[in-house]
Amino acid sequence: MPSYYCPDLNANSKQIVLDKDEHHHLCRVKRIGVDDVITLNNGRGILADCKILKIDKSMAVLEPINIEYHNKSKITYAIAFALLKNRNDELVVEKCTELGASDFFPFISENTVKEEGKNTIERFKKIVLSAMKQCNNPWMPQVHNLARVQDLVNLIVEHGYEPVVCSEHEQENWLNMVDCTQNICFIIGPEGGFSNLELGLMKGIDNITIGSLVTRAETAAIAIASQYLLYKELSTK
Repeated sequence: MPSYYCPDLNANSKQIVLDKDEHHHLCRVKRIGVDDVITLNNGRGILADCKILKIDKSMAVLEPINIEYHNKSKITYAIAFALLKNRNDELVVEKCTELGASDFFPFISENTVKEEGKNTIERFKKIVLSAMKQCNNPWMPQVHNLARVQDLVNLIVEHGYEPVVCSEHEQENWLNMVDCTQNICFIIGPEGGFSNLELGLMKGIDNITIGSLVTRAETAAIAIASQYLLYKELSTK
């Protein structure tokens, strides 16, 4: 069952009040009633099963009956992606949140087709929140401010990640050739690929391929996230 976001939830919570968007979904969409049990998620490691004590048109009052703290996953990775047209960048954020990405670094490059909107980052954050609740991820990924390519690598490193470029030019380099003991940020280029100047800025950074065929940018992000999760799981067996 999808969880409901409650940032005020903590290990000592005795009663919780849900209102606004979460209450609307609870009351009008799911039609939950008194004594029903739902899961709350604070996005900072806590999931709690809660019984509904009271619900009306404006709010719901809940009592936690089981509160659990979840450590962050040992498999930590990030995705850096260029803004994509037709909301395909939103698909990257949604699916990679479901696949456990910890950070997102959106950026603009020379070949980026889509322009930044007034609420681009806020929209990504809303999608992260929705996907986090849907998959019961107890840790909310962070969406960083939009960056330019020339600043991207330094930003990634500052946040504790080793940048790795997912490239169509390196057909012999695969994920297992990268040092996966570090936290990795996979850099996915725009629809038109990186310019020669931008590739020059990333000189010295590991480049890997995802497959033998050319993929769309959103497919590349989802594919490398899936490959990385499988590789890390198998390497710990």
